[in-house]
Amino acid sequence: MKTSSFIVTGLLFLLLVPCAYAELDLDKEVIAIPDTHNEKPYIWSVRVNPKGYDLIMETGNVPAGKKHDFRFSVSSKEGEEIRNPHVFITDDDLHAYAHIVPVKADNAYLFSYQAPRAGRYRIEIVFQSSKGWVNFRKDIKISGDGKAIEPVKIQGDEDYQIKIKLIPKKAYAEHVVTLLYEISYKGAPVTDIEKISGFDMHIAAWDEDLKEFLYITPKQNPGGPEVPVSIVFMRPGQHAVFAEFRHKGVVRKVEFVLNVLAEPRYDPNSIESLMPTGY
Repeated sequence: MKTSSFIVTGLLFLLLVPCAYAELDLDKEVIAIPDTHNEKPYIWSVRVNPKGYDLIMETGNVPAGKKHDFRFSVSSKEGEEIRNPHVFITDDDLHAYAHIVPVKADNAYLFSYQAPRAGRYRIEIVFQSSKGWVNFRKDIKISGDGKAIEPVKIQGDEDYQIKIKLIPKKAYAEHVVTLLYEISYKGAPVTDIEKISGFDMHIAAWDEDLKEFLYITPKQNPGGPEVPVSIVFMRPGQHAVFAEFRHKGVVRKVEFVLNVLAEPRYDPNSIESLMPTGY
């Protein structure tokens, strides 16, 4: 995938603001920002395409621009229980995004999706078992004439303003970065975010090569206007970050691109290290 095609346009007005700290109001719940080196509690511990499971997914011919019904089943050789399944979908260029909670029917799960254009798509199926999170990845081909469908605009998106502060100011691979979402509605702070499955937000992120996928929910859920989401990205490079929150009964999406840097390595033989103190 060409990096130049890696463009994500948010449906809501958002502003990415680097910030070294969270501005706190003593009348609100105190937002805890973790130390950037305390990464272990914030790493999404997940098994990807693990052995001992069987995923059967029926796709057939999937046309672009038309709603298609998907069916899949997951079984474990050890009889592990499948709980809390989610389906995330994006296309090869990370323009499309969908988060779907499938419906269970007998021993299978069902969901529907309308692909906006032809091409290769990635489906991420995640669920919890007695041993933790499991992530199955499956690539499918969407057929069609290549004509893109205009993204559906949700009425009222223009009334929301989103600011995203990065704490610390830069994101480094294998370190915690906190995305502090500040949500306003018609210029007023939103203090009544409605929970989605118990959380203020759901976050999904892919790197530009679709080699890393993360599904994260915030550890603190104050209901707004600030929602802190702490994440550990394991791979450097550009990542598409998709957030969802619900307000006034409608789920809104916020999308942006985050550049995750490789941590600088200390080289005792570098010019900077050999310079006398004071340079």
